[in-house]
Amino acid sequence: MYVSMYGTFCNATTARAARKAALVLAFLGCMTDAGCTTQRISSKDNIVLTSQPVPGTERTVITDDRQRFKPRVLVDVEFVARIPSDGRTLPLISPDGRKAAIQSSCTASWAVRVGDPLPPDGFDCTIEAVSLVKEEAGAPISTLKGQWILGRGADDEGYLVERPRADGGRDIGLAAWSGAVRVVARDEWCNAFATVAPNGMMAWCRRPVEGGDWQLVCERNGVRRTLRTSEGASWLMPVFGGDGTGMFALRLHAQSLVLVWLPFADDGLPLEDATVTPSMLTVVSLRANLSWAVRALEPVSGLAASPPRRERIAFYNPDAGRMALWGPGGRIELLTEGSFAATVVDPSNALVTLKDSLIREQLATDPRKSELMADGAWITRPTILSANELVGFRSDRTAMEFARLLLNAEAAAVTDPPSQR
Repeated sequence: MYVSMYGTFCNATTARAARKAALVLAFLGCMTDAGCTTQRISSKDNIVLTSQPVPGTERTVITDDRQRFKPRVLVDVEFVARIPSDGRTLPLISPDGRKAAIQSSCTASWAVRVGDPLPPDGFDCTIEAVSLVKEEAGAPISTLKGQWILGRGADDEGYLVERPRADGGRDIGLAAWSGAVRVVARDEWCNAFATVAPNGMMAWCRRPVEGGDWQLVCERNGVRRTLRTSEGASWLMPVFGGDGTGMFALRLHAQSLVLVWLPFADDGLPLEDATVTPSMLTVVSLRANLSWAVRALEPVSGLAASPPRRERIAFYNPDAGRMALWGPGGRIELLTEGSFAATVVDPSNALVTLKDSLIREQLATDPRKSELMADGAWITRPTILSANELVGFRSDRTAMEFARLLLNAEAAAVTDPPSQR
């Protein structure tokens, strides 16, 4: 992969391929293979293209593979605003769904975005914080310009950003919604892939500037803990569990990638040796690399990977070409083929994003049951205010369109109250 990420070099072709693959995801492109499946239709009957065929002759029949979608809308899509975007970076949403941070322009290369040092000629980025409140939708709150790149999470205070340095180091900051940046990590390490919980707890990855294995760092209420790891293993892309009892992380060793659950100790942090011999894990790929890991969590930044009160994590599986779910002690559950984003809304249902629609998929059912929620490739983000109110956004490559998604009474009837998982 890239020298900054692995400590080893690869050829330019591989780098370009990885960059292209990641950008396809960020652009919200279709991840299904081109084929002869039909678009969604209203009728539940097969469509016969030949009219009244003569007996014994061949006829072409197109089977609607979305017969499971019912022709009704179960979510109200309330348009909020349309904001210019760089077309490559998904926005960050505040936990209450009232603010968004959008990378409106950035000249940084993909390699710099995912960990390379600051190039000799530098780069320029502009991040806009805007209001999503109905009465002032789209109104600017603050603007951050310079060599900061939008990160992976946000809380009530602000949103995460990263700043690469020429010496190979990398800083992590929390940009207040009002605009000022509070530096979280600035030291002799390359710090990256940070996330933040609604309560302000943070976790990120670090490695030596010259390359090597990535370690996990956690911080809560001013207490910082670096977790130990075995030689040759890198810990990546931390995600706080929505139920507040621990955190998820990916462990990469050679091409083996496993998803691990790290429970919190009494002090609210994982034990220092929790990463040495973890007991709850599942293998997700035997042909992975760092780019694979980054792509896996890219579509579910912020609270989306493990929403409040949920104990599972959602991630994109590049090998399977679809989203997947996993909970500690359970099996990986693959979602609809071609899905590229998902939010678990209750123990039995997930909102799943396809290339042209948002569906609700019933979990742990065979055969799989789904129904249409809204037209359009809406990516959803949960809020801490209500399980039935989400923020949605979709990209047209030049701007990000935001909407408030309200599950109507029929759809909300299957969701559990906030006190339950």
